[in-house]
Parts: sequence; structure tokens; C-alpha cells
Amino acid sequence: MTDLDHTTATDATGTAPQDGASIPTTMRAAVYDRYGPPEQVVSVRTVPVPELGADDVLVRVGAASVNALDWHLVTGLPMFARPTLGLRHPKRHVPGADMAGVVEAVGANVTRLGIGDRVFGEVPGGGFAEFVVAPADWLVPVPEGVGIEQAATLGVAAETALQGLRDWGGLRPGQRVLVNGASGGVGSFAVQLAKALGASHVTAVCSTRNVEAARRGGADRVVDYTRQDVRSLGDAFDLFFDNAGSLTLRDSRRLVAPKGTYVMVTSPKSTWLRPLPRMLSVPFFFAFSSQHAPAFKVASRSRADLELLARLAASGQLSPVLDRRWSLAEAAEALRVQGEFHARGKSVVIP
Repeated sequence: MTDLDHTTATDATGTAPQDGASIPTTMRAAVYDRYGPPEQVVSVRTVPVPELGADDVLVRVGAASVNALDWHLVTGLPMFARPTLGLRHPKRHVPGADMAGVVEAVGANVTRLGIGDRVFGEVPGGGFAEFVVAPADWLVPVPEGVGIEQAATLGVAAETALQGLRDWGGLRPGQRVLVNGASGGVGSFAVQLAKALGASHVTAVCSTRNVEAARRGGADRVVDYTRQDVRSLGDAFDLFFDNAGSLTLRDSRRLVAPKGTYVMVTSPKSTWLRPLPRMLSVPFFFAFSSQHAPAFKVASRSRADLELLARLAASGQLSPVLDRRWSLAEAAEALRVQGEFHARGKSVVIP
């Protein structure tokens, strides 16, 4: 639990005091101006505190989640994504797609949130900083009993797991689920959310060091891929949530029961095209079978989903696996490690 789990009073002007002072005009932030390896292009600088719009809130960041998305935004890889990320130069300049903290100021049109509220959610870039501005509608209150660091992780990764299982995969109570790549942020959330959504059985595939975490997350069976091939189980699943892409599509289809669903969340990447070929192939590969595989999707920002995730976290049904806490000065290293794609749960940057 961070010091932001205990909010302070506000002064008469509606600005939360900080050691007796008003909100500063500058702040420290991790910044990048060009694409490249994080350790080469990301540095901590003093920059202006972002301006507050009428529909925005200014949040003092308590913790920001480290996501694979941030690594892609900083490196500009794979190259086929550059039209979206920024063709020659990055569109975003401060990493951090989701965070949690305390509201320090609100725009003129904001009534749903107030100064001193603990909030979390996605932001339009900028979580690796002391302050961030985000539309008020993007954020939801942190429930009682949930810490700032936990709440910071309930954004991109948890929404991807929730929407992948419920919306893209059509998970129904009583179904059997396979989560391949159950150790990272998305995968560890997927195991827990599959159980919360009513799956009767969840098989999790991960490496040796993550077996116990998967069991604690509620997996009924854990396959250590370094010791056992999931294909040797002779089992088929109603929903195959693929967060690794480590199997061929032919082998993946064999693990899906008749009328079952295969959902691809990610797969190995390359500098130029991968995972694009697999993304395009999935729906066609399953098109002439009784099984179903939706086209590749990216999670949508949803306040309703964030509110659901908050309720599940408050009830204990969803418990983020926190791996590492990085300081803001270590932001570049945090992104470099994330880019190795061997994460154990979630990590956060503490400004």
C-alpha cells in the first residue's frame, strides 16, 4: 500500500495541498521523443504539468502499470503498426497507458469525481509521471480495501482478459477453458476471470516459476510447458484463450472442442510483420470447421468493465499478481524487461 492510499484534505480553492503548497507547474516524467530500445530513448526529465480540460481530471499518480503496449509504443515495433503508432515519430511521448492515484483538480464540467478521490483506469498516455490528465469518464473510483498499486494494474491487461473471455470467446458458465501463457499480466488475470465468469475447469499453461501463482489464481490444472506438452493431455476445451501463440494453428485447433472457440490475444513478434500473418490467418483457418475463431481484436476502453473489475478486486475474486515495483528513474529498465515478454504477473512504476 502506498502513501496515496491515505488521501489528504483540500483547501478552500479546491486544490489538494501538497506539503502546504499548491499544484506545481512542472513535474518529473519518463519521456521519449524517438523510437528505439527503451534503455536508449527513455529518460526522466522535468516537464510541464499537463493542462486540465473542462472534462478532465488531474491525478497525482501513485502507481502506473507496465504493459506490453508501452513497449510497442516506445520501440515502434512491429513496423506494420507504425501507421497507428506514428509513422516517423511517436504520437505519445510519456509511457504508461493505465495508472491509479488521487484526483488533485477537476475540470469545470466534472461532477462524477472530486478532489481527493482515489481513481484508476486508462489514460491517453503519460502514466509514468508524477501527474497525469485524463478524461473523467475514463476513470473509476478505487474501492475500499484495494490498494493503489493493485488498482493500477486493472486497466489494459485485465480489460483484455475480461473482453477476450467474455466478449470474443463467449465464455459461459460450466465451460472448460485453456489459458496458454498464464503467467503474464493478461494471462494471470485470464485464469482468475475465467473462474469468476463461471468456468467449470481452467487449465493454465506456464513455466515452472509460475506454476504456484497459477494455482493460487484458481487454475484447476497447471501444465508446466518446460516439462509437459499440453498437446499430450488428449483433452479439448470449449474456449482456448491463447496468450502465447506458441503452438501452430493446426495444433491449436486440435485443442478446441467441437463448437468451441479459439481466441488469439498475442503471439511471438518480429521487427517487421509478426504477428500479422497469424492475426490474419486465424479466422480463415477455423472457417470451415464447427469451431469458431474471431478475428484479432484489441481491448476497448470501457468504464463499465473497469467498474466490474473493481468489484471483483474488492470481493477478492480478482487479485493482481504483483511482480516488481520500479521507481520512475528505472522506467527505461522496466520497459526493457517487459520487452523480454517473460513477465510474471504485473509490474508497476512508482513516481
